Amino acid sequence: MFLSAGSLSEAMTAARHLEKYGPGLQTVALHTSCEPAVLLELMRTGVREFLYPPFSTPALREALARVREIAERMPPPVESTDLVFTFLPSKPGVGTSTVALNVSAAMATVQDGRVLIADFDLNSGLIGFMLKLDSPYSLVHAAESSANLDESLWRQVVSSFGRLDVLTSGKLNPGFRIEPVQSRALMDFARRHYKAICVDLSGNMEKYSIDLMHESKRIFLVCTQELPSLHLAREKLSYLRTLELEERVSLVLNRTHKRAIIGPEEVEELLGHSVNLIFPNDYAGAHHALAAGKCVDPSTELGRHFRNMAEGILVKRQIGTESKNRFVEYFSLLPARYSLSHAAKKSGD
Repeated sequence: MFLSAGSLSEAMTAARHLEKYGPGLQTVALHTSCEPAVLLELMRTGVREFLYPPFSTPALREALARVREIAERMPPPVESTDLVFTFLPSKPGVGTSTVALNVSAAMATVQDGRVLIADFDLNSGLIGFMLKLDSPYSLVHAAESSANLDESLWRQVVSSFGRLDVLTSGKLNPGFRIEPVQSRALMDFARRHYKAICVDLSGNMEKYSIDLMHESKRIFLVCTQELPSLHLAREKLSYLRTLELEERVSLVLNRTHKRAIIGPEEVEELLGHSVNLIFPNDYAGAHHALAAGKCVDPSTELGRHFRNMAEGILVKRQIGTESKNRFVEYFSLLPARYSLSHAAKKSGD
């Protein structure tokens, strides 16, 4: 923050407010001359840099270097949610978008604050179609404007569905690529404005998808009881293991039916991973919801399963595991750039 000290009393009032409401924010005071009395008063309010004419290049560089060093060593704390959940399909057509949409909508009804669902499937995104949304703006526009996002612009690119905000993938655009810096900026903005965020991925394991999974509290890998789906689920689990992400994975067995040749126990044996959530097959209910542009009826068996999952992932515990929880599960999983302790450790190294 560059603060004019032309009026000392006003500058001191502003500096005190910055110190109170923006702790850690670096402030540089500007004045027409170097007056010791002014400098001393400003230092008492927390201002550490003071610049005055003729603003020589070496002095400016030194001041900005000191500001940057302090900001990197002790970044200001950011109020940001750690409730980020990614939904990853084992293969196309296993119903991942249906699960992601209905769970996020249920989350929006069981907690205070808004929830966001973002469709990051640029090739086959269906969230907008499922809700019959016809917005001219999409994830592509948000990504292209990621460096300049504010609340006004954000309200243009998202659509509202009750207390759920929807960021659609937009029209087919196979040539567009989301850069890591764009996805990171989008998530930084969303974390500050939503209580929870659900991300529907394509399953193609793009670079930005990997980055989003690294930022997730849980990764919901969705598969069905068919062999092709299970084969690809095993491949993705193996790959996520190499990225040290397997412990965040919850396996979702979707569209199950009692007469299936491969039951949940066999699925666990094939994949080497426990089945954490099981959703019954309700083709008629899902079809009616799709035709109406709504979510699955919450009074149905499948609707109740979606609500139970939403309620489960909003509490600070791991879903579908034994009662003995890992120590780390009781803490937030925010990216390192939000962490003061990470910055301190980095500077110590």
